[in-house]
Amino acid sequence: MKLANFLVIANKRCGTSWLNHNLATHPDIFMAGNKGVHFFDQEFNKGLGHYAAFFSESAEEKRRGETEHSYFWNDKVPKRIHATLGNVPMILSLRQPIERAYSHFQLLNRKQGKAWPNFDDFEKVINYSFENNHKMTAWGFYGRQLKLYCEYFPIETFHFIKFEEINQNPLQTIREVFDFLGVDNGFVPPLLMKKWTAATNVPIDTGELKGRILYTSATTRLFRRFLRKVGFNHITTYNKFSPPPLDPELKNRLTKFYDDDLKLLMDLSKQDFSSWLSSN
Repeated sequence: MKLANFLVIANKRCGTSWLNHNLATHPDIFMAGNKGVHFFDQEFNKGLGHYAAFFSESAEEKRRGETEHSYFWNDKVPKRIHATLGNVPMILSLRQPIERAYSHFQLLNRKQGKAWPNFDDFEKVINYSFENNHKMTAWGFYGRQLKLYCEYFPIETFHFIKFEEINQNPLQTIREVFDFLGVDNGFVPPLLMKKWTAATNVPIDTGELKGRILYTSATTRLFRRFLRKVGFNHITTYNKFSPPPLDPELKNRLTKFYDDDLKLLMDLSKQDFSSWLSSN
């Protein structure tokens, strides 16, 4: 029975689609679909036969894997993975927690903005999310969740990626993943760059002036707000324009909520995430 022999449990809004796509292009790697298997969190009771069906079309690939960010946040998953697959290698891509929350905020804003109070005010939404333990902020406590995984897996089981590394040096980042998985790291995936920049979803090749005029100017923000208020927040014109960049002072102030957890993350992972801490 063919099962996964590695997993991508990278967090939401932290490059999971990029990882899944580039891993799937490697000739020595078989990926189970375009994410969303959900065996270890939602369908574990269906048994190994159900899970194995996702890998039935694999041939002689050295590695078989799947990508699912929700595995990192379900407390039952670590034990299930260990019992089923043993000390399977896992790839964990993370992002500065307030930057991740802001990206999550952007996504929810496009999809269900009216469902949230004060949704034009990121700080108020973040405070609301903290108070209600919503995933927008709860999914930023990486150390707490990694600690649960470490009850079942040695830290050497994990390969850590900082989200900014994907944007700054995608080829080196994916080659380090290939090394971790023991496959040919000389292979260059055909589409390494993301279509959009990390901070604002502005197309990468857009010049600074054009970017300001079409995507991040005050006029654009007012136009986007108008479209949302009149109920046109699902049309192409609305989705095309990105939110403004995250305010650095606000980011620093909100990051303080995560400082202790980030220190726990560094202690457990033996990785340097100090650049993500607030500047007190």
